[in-house]
Amino acid sequence: MRAFSAIVKLTLHNAVRSHIFQLLLIVLAVCAIGIPLTVAGDGTAGGFIQVALLYSFSSVSAILALSSLWVSCFIMTQDIESYQLHMVVSKPVSRIKIWLAKYTGVLLMHVFLLILSALAIYFIIIWQFTRQDFSKADREKIESEVLVGRRVFNFAPPNIEERSKAMLRERLQKMAETGERISITTQNEESIMKEMRRMAVAENAQAKYDEIHEWRFENFPVNAKERQALFLRYRTYVGKVSSKDQRMTTGVWYIGVPQFELDSQGKIVDEKKYQIRYYQYPPSTIRSGEFDELILPKQLPVVTPDGKVFLAYRNLDPEKQTQYFQPSDGPKILMKVTGFFANFVRAVAVILLELIILTGLGCAFASFLSLPTAIFMSIAYLFFGSFAIYLAESAADEAWLRILSDVLLFFVIPLQKFGVTDMVSNGELIELSFMGKLFLSYFVLRTLPLVLIGMYIYKRREIGLVVRK
Repeated sequence: MRAFSAIVKLTLHNAVRSHIFQLLLIVLAVCAIGIPLTVAGDGTAGGFIQVALLYSFSSVSAILALSSLWVSCFIMTQDIESYQLHMVVSKPVSRIKIWLAKYTGVLLMHVFLLILSALAIYFIIIWQFTRQDFSKADREKIESEVLVGRRVFNFAPPNIEERSKAMLRERLQKMAETGERISITTQNEESIMKEMRRMAVAENAQAKYDEIHEWRFENFPVNAKERQALFLRYRTYVGKVSSKDQRMTTGVWYIGVPQFELDSQGKIVDEKKYQIRYYQYPPSTIRSGEFDELILPKQLPVVTPDGKVFLAYRNLDPEKQTQYFQPSDGPKILMKVTGFFANFVRAVAVILLELIILTGLGCAFASFLSLPTAIFMSIAYLFFGSFAIYLAESAADEAWLRILSDVLLFFVIPLQKFGVTDMVSNGELIELSFMGKLFLSYFVLRTLPLVLIGMYIYKRREIGLVVRK
């Protein structure tokens, strides 16, 4: 154990003395302190806090991720290429212990920097919130929408396959009525269904003028004592799905309330049988292209006995244009679960897991490669992870692309999965189940095997063959 701690201390000492560590401190100070103090936001009180938190937290995360990868490769290859490891292995200390000590030293350095940066960001954000001259309404809005941890409920996705088949039947019927003919063969059937699927997806995202668009949400707590206030978060676009050329528009929201059959004593006959009756909100003036929120009326029993909530929306645009709802923009229903500090700590824990994985990858590749080659292999591995996510998102109708993306995602690690800065800046809860899934999928099943392979090669490697040119 003394040898292990000595190597950890030596690794930390060498890292702290390096110019890289000193430069890293300066850059992190700028990101963690300078950005929250200088960012202007989007002109709103909530946007000011959101943008400051998003930019500073994402910058710190990106810098520490790159640093952990580079420093781990540097530390693992430095002793071999400078012939210092030749003297160390002559002592009664195993190479596995040397590998683990170096890994621990690099990781401890970045954990220390992460904690310092996170504390700076947190206290500066809170200080900015308390010192700014926000109105009482703005403060309540920030505390309920930004400085909070709210569980997100997304609407149940529609059955696109069923709807696309129905649209094909409707088209064939119309063509038959007009005397047109279409020949569906084995060769063109798939291309026709692709077109129908695209049309079904597009139809689900648009709300035509004066038409009602409905959504269903599931898995809500049915116990009224456990359920907190519910918030509806959404963003709509007018005319086209673009953030440019958006304007003020109008719409009406409806909230569904279950209606039950009652017996002569006023008791519910069967909780499983109910009908939904929609209650109308007052018409809202909406700034398209920007997020907006509504509080669902707590006095109404909007959650059904089977944990569902029903919403509807009517487009009343003054110019009678179609409005669009992108799936990523909602509508979503949010419910407060925890406070901002607890959610912030969870975000820091996700970044810490990312550093653990990246440090392990760097050390694993550097166990048997030179410094530039190890860095290249690490970056290439992560690049394939990002590329696999892109393939998965764009391969909806191409079977071979879906297979390729699934194969890549089985082996690689997409760093996009660790992007929680948007969630914490939007007040969305980082679920413990989400963190556990990241740990199991990307550390246990992907990183750990590479680490074990790297340790084995490091143990068996003939370092006497390494010649510095």
